[in-house]
Amino acid sequence: MIDLIPHRLRQFGQLDLHRQPAQGLHVVLAQGRGSHLVVPAQWMSLCWPIRGSLCLQSGDLEWRLAAGHCQAWGDGVLRCRSAQPLGWLVVTGARPAWPELALPHREGAPLLPWQARVSRMLAHGLIALAAPLRERPGAAPEEACAMLLEHIAHWQSDLHDRLPRCAGRTQPLRHQAMTRLLRVRHAIHCDPGQRLDLEVLARLANYSPCHLLRLHRRVFGETPFELASRLRDQRALELIRETDLSILDISLRLGFENQSAFCRAFKASFGTTATDIRRHAPARTRRAA
Repeated sequence: MIDLIPHRLRQFGQLDLHRQPAQGLHVVLAQGRGSHLVVPAQWMSLCWPIRGSLCLQSGDLEWRLAAGHCQAWGDGVLRCRSAQPLGWLVVTGARPAWPELALPHREGAPLLPWQARVSRMLAHGLIALAAPLRERPGAAPEEACAMLLEHIAHWQSDLHDRLPRCAGRTQPLRHQAMTRLLRVRHAIHCDPGQRLDLEVLARLANYSPCHLLRLHRRVFGETPFELASRLRDQRALELIRETDLSILDISLRLGFENQSAFCRAFKASFGTTATDIRRHAPARTRRAA
């Protein structure tokens, strides 16, 4: 039997789950400005900003989770807060409270720390779990949780497909190796414009620098530096197309030494200049990112 513990946070509401029982899954629905949630270390969490972007922090890392994305987390104390009026949902609990994911043709697997765009199916599963908090009829807790786990398994299927490439003779060891690599990838995602220090990334994963490069390439088909370069290219294109920031401001924001270096890198990546991309972007009201 699955024990669901509901919580509702209104404007400026605060909840520290260190003071809550470790048994069962906690379902937290927050609405309004200034709500704040603290999740203990080693708990697995699934965070979904329904409207607006959610501020997340764990250790020295801070990042924003945009609406339309979902964050799975289980790597240290997690703080969730909303500075602006928005709605968000967190499902969290100690690892034993999470049933293992039912993956086809594979032994059960745990939730992995990951951020990606939320699928429609996963959103439906989260909504079903939060139905009682919204004072709407919903499925029984076991049925709603089974639906959610099924959709999480589908959402994370690509990661679990990569697990056999990880070092380790057993499933728990391979899962540990994947979690270490995801820790490195998350640090890069938080700030793709930063100057990467291989020694720092290796310490995050508790690997030697050479082993980190080798294992990351084997599992994901690219090095951490290639990942950072790809993310920076994506961010550059978004800022050029969707904002009115100057080329110089974008260059500095993405960690380039000067505008010329940014322009050379942009043309090498996209085969055209940033100015041409902006000139031919669809007419729309651009925002300052």
